[in-house]
Amino acid sequence: MSYLCSMKYTLILSLLLVFNSFAQTDTISIASYNVLNFPEGRDDCGGNTVVPNRQDTLRKVLQYLSPDIFVACEVQTAAGANSILANSLNVFGANNFAMANFIEDGSLNNSMYYNTNKLTLKSQDRIETTPRAIDHYVLYANDPNLGVYYDTTFIEVYMCHLKAGSGGSNEETRADQTEMLMDYIATRPLSSNHFFCGDLNVYSSSENGYQNLLSGPLALVDPISSPGNWNNNSSFSGIHTQSTRTSLNYDCGSKGGLDDRFDQILVSQNVMSGADSLRYLNNSYDAVGNDGNHFNSNLLSGSNSQYPDSVVNALYYMSDHLPVVLKAVVTYPTSNGLALYPEVQSVSCHGEADGQATIVANMGQPPYSYLWDNNANNQTTATATGLVSGTYCVQVTDDLGQVDNYCVFVPQPDAFEFSIFRQPDNGTCTGQASIVLSGGQEPYNYSWNDPDNQTGPTAFDLCQGDYEVTVTDDAGCTEMFSTTIDGPASLQLLEELSFNIFPNPAKSQLNIKTTRSIEPSEIQISNMMGQKCHAVIENVGENKYSVNLNKLNKGYYFIQYVTDGDVISKRFVKI
Repeated sequence: MSYLCSMKYTLILSLLLVFNSFAQTDTISIASYNVLNFPEGRDDCGGNTVVPNRQDTLRKVLQYLSPDIFVACEVQTAAGANSILANSLNVFGANNFAMANFIEDGSLNNSMYYNTNKLTLKSQDRIETTPRAIDHYVLYANDPNLGVYYDTTFIEVYMCHLKAGSGGSNEETRADQTEMLMDYIATRPLSSNHFFCGDLNVYSSSENGYQNLLSGPLALVDPISSPGNWNNNSSFSGIHTQSTRTSLNYDCGSKGGLDDRFDQILVSQNVMSGADSLRYLNNSYDAVGNDGNHFNSNLLSGSNSQYPDSVVNALYYMSDHLPVVLKAVVTYPTSNGLALYPEVQSVSCHGEADGQATIVANMGQPPYSYLWDNNANNQTTATATGLVSGTYCVQVTDDLGQVDNYCVFVPQPDAFEFSIFRQPDNGTCTGQASIVLSGGQEPYNYSWNDPDNQTGPTAFDLCQGDYEVTVTDDAGCTEMFSTTIDGPASLQLLEELSFNIFPNPAKSQLNIKTTRSIEPSEIQISNMMGQKCHAVIENVGENKYSVNLNKLNKGYYFIQYVTDGDVISKRFVKI
């Protein structure tokens, strides 16, 4: 008997040693939810009912979701954010959830909560977009072997609530927001595990704002790869997230049934490939509450084939949106490391060499020694300076001889791109030159070298001759551009064309009447800062054109007919 017991003990010990030799893993669940004017609701939209005790309703949802990271948008106040922590997460004796710093800016704010048994919050930041900021949270996994291997896995979570609404101006605003996000992501470590969560308010994957997210070298990925026109399309009935209601109006939420895929979680390519110890768990992405059988229907209509009745009821009364969840598997490192983390300072102006990269060791025994690669001229300090945009790698050694390596990318602003439109001089100094810019950092300042030293994007009353304009952006980056104003001979073509606009001021539509046919592509609109504006221009009759102004803000604009570098420019007012 003792021999058998000894064999059993030896077998168990051997199995433990075998299992211990493999990498340890854990699963992280991430949930994103528009909690609809939480906690007070709204009653200013007519025929509306405010749902009471919503923290308890949210508790039922979160108990079912069981997230390790929970990000929410439409949190009205700090009191509401604290209520989620105290009354919806840390309940029934649990106290393992913590909250990131809540930043209140208006009534539609973001908040983030995390399971401290699995995760630690390292830092948080904001991307200041209009109309609402995108919040950024950096967490790391609580590796049980951290004291042995001195390394861990970082998780970067973004929470957004992009501009709502269909149509040109709303889509343009969303595109601006996501462009700023991707510029920000370009400053992060190349190996980062990004999770972009929230209410994207996009109707189709073809929207520019959505394409910004899925394009370029740092493109994010839709884990379920479901592109298309999601709005009111039954082909996507299983992934729609809004609206849970059809007719009844609770807390000023939307109605109309499930027919939009507004709420999503996109991830970086590293998460899909598992390149940095974190991998998306296949088939874990879910629009919770949507069983695929409620297209254009409310969530309580009929039965639900996938989710408990109590959860479906809570989802219905909690919000007009459904939460989106996914899971990722963390593989804890089994080789020594120093838990290196970078801090990057972008190049100030395109083409300059003043970028910086700092590497911070979070583990190991100080002091540390550093050796950057040849691209950084083999600098030997924690911060490498004088860097152009590019990738740089550093080797860090602690006082015990432990070695670790890290590579970072130093970004730079986009280069200036410009067009200059000219109107010739008729012999009495009536020429004009207008510069339209992109790149750099708005707003721009202008300085022309004409006798009046004009300071706008358009210089007026120019005589025939050569001119230069110096442009300085908001970051202090400067570039000079040249143009030539032609004389009376160049007016012949322009005199053949009468170019009239009406009404002026205009509210939603500007009309153009010309004496001959032109191409809509020859018409451009720019604001008073010289920035090109997007507007839909259509041919509506013989030599008649309409310009849709709905996407433009109120203010002064130039409409320009451009041909062979010459321009007829007229100013109008959008009211």
